[in-house]
Amino acid sequence: MTTFLCCFFFVASFSCSSSENNLGLDSKAWKNDLNGCKGERLKLRSQVEELRLKLVGLKEWNIRKLLGKPDAEELMERSQKIYIYYITPGPKCAAAPAGQTSSITEALTVRMDALGTVREVNIFND
Repeated sequence: MTTFLCCFFFVASFSCSSSENNLGLDSKAWKNDLNGCKGERLKLRSQVEELRLKLVGLKEWNIRKLLGKPDAEELMERSQKIYIYYITPGPKCAAAPAGQTSSITEALTVRMDALGTVREVNIFND
C-alpha cells in the first residue's frame, strides 16, 4: 500500500505541472537581451503575447528558467511580487537600437502570490 501511495503522489506531482520548455519561446535570446536594450525581445513580442496565459499557474523557478532574472521587481503586500521584463528598451538602456524611435516603454509583468505561483501575466505600455 505504501508503494502505491508513493507512486500515486509521484505521478500526480508531475502530471499537473506545465513544462516551460513546451512554450516555444526562444529563451536564450530573451535572456541575452537584458532590459530589452538590444531589441531582441521586441522581435519575440508576438510569441510572448501568445504564451502569456500559459504562464499562469507556473512556479517562480519555472519563470526564472524561461525568462531569466527580471529587469525589475516590485514587492507587494502579503508577500506577493511582480517581475518586470522590458520588451522595448528599459530605463537602464543607454540608447535604443537602430530603427527603433518609439518613446513608449513596453514591459511584460508577471505577478506571483506568496507561494511563488504565477497569478497574472500582462503586457503594459508606459
